[in-house]
Amino acid sequence: MLVVDGANPQSAFRAFWPQSMRILHVLDHSLPYFSGYSFRSASILRAQQRLGWQPVALTSPKHENFPAEIETIDGIEYHRTPWPPISKFQAVPMVRQMASVAALTQQIKRLAAELQVDLIHAHSPSLNGLAAAQAAKTLGLPWVYELRYYEEDAAVDRGKTRHNSLRYRLAARLEQQALEQAGAVATISQALREDLIRRGIASEKITVIPNGVDTAHFQPCEAAAELISKYDLAGKTVIGFIGSFYFYEGLEFLVDAAIELLATRSDILLLLAGDGEAMEMLQNRIPNGLRGHFIFTGNVPHNEVRRYYSVMDILVYPRKRSRLTELTTPLKPLEAMAMEKAVVGSDVGGLRELFGETGFLVEAENPKALASLLLRLAESATERHTMAAKAREFVLQNRSWETSVRRYGEIYGKLLLT
Repeated sequence: MLVVDGANPQSAFRAFWPQSMRILHVLDHSLPYFSGYSFRSASILRAQQRLGWQPVALTSPKHENFPAEIETIDGIEYHRTPWPPISKFQAVPMVRQMASVAALTQQIKRLAAELQVDLIHAHSPSLNGLAAAQAAKTLGLPWVYELRYYEEDAAVDRGKTRHNSLRYRLAARLEQQALEQAGAVATISQALREDLIRRGIASEKITVIPNGVDTAHFQPCEAAAELISKYDLAGKTVIGFIGSFYFYEGLEFLVDAAIELLATRSDILLLLAGDGEAMEMLQNRIPNGLRGHFIFTGNVPHNEVRRYYSVMDILVYPRKRSRLTELTTPLKPLEAMAMEKAVVGSDVGGLRELFGETGFLVEAENPKALASLLLRLAESATERHTMAAKAREFVLQNRSWETSVRRYGEIYGKLLLT
């Protein structure tokens, strides 16, 4: 395990930690499941490994149907936590949650001791943090809690509960417990940091580690000829979205805007790559006579996503206004920005913080306003390209994963030297 001493421990730590620090990351789920959560986790682990650190991952029981209890993905070791034996009481939500915490706690303790890790880094949701808190206390290890989203707000936006319901309040209370017990807190946006301060978490305890992007992989390239041929895109202005079709993404407003836009520009085509709970609703909104202007590709393998970006002229993120979208910043727009694409988003906090001067914002849940902006951009390639170039430069300077992940060094250093 990491040992640092001497008259100047801060300097000693900076000189020592890249080659020696072992971090156990506790995750809800991971690759090979595709989600923004999985991609952020994998990117953090790979970037830490490139910096010379020694990250290892442990997933909660919610990562199910795994082929082996240890998997190596992209050079990173992922350990799995099986669900404990089913009891007749596990149909009761809190019983199942506490069983998950207990099983994960035991796995953290076992693995942390076996691998002689220096630090535990637990990522949302709160159950991971509570398990890490118990294990860290037993082992005498420092631990970090990374808040990516409020689970209670995500449940509201997905229709699983109501704001301020009993389930909502209970989830918020568990989140507060994890936040208060953690030695340090990382979060993905300035808006979340400010909200945490309002919740009583000390500002000096919180560090923003924003989403990043692999700027070497996602970079400008020629439009994929096979996709142009497959979807008959030649001569079209292609408006696109790549991601999960969650209801909070507001994709119905993009579909409605495209329908309105087609009354003016018959060369418009909307290319939607992904799948999810809103798929059927979106398809049912399209008039029969316009269906040829809407393409639903289904899920796209992650290693092919860049080809789909390459044929899109404008990427749109029409998120609805909610606590979730006001406080969290999505990862996908950064890929489009790195590809040097024009990006348009709803004027909600998470996108407003992300785009700044590098994207176009429009009133949320207003398809007429969105159609008007898209018409303007469809008619001005110069305006699109100017903003797209700024977007690419922004991610190069500020949002590569290496830039973001280096910030963990400060958090880890303070905890290890306390």
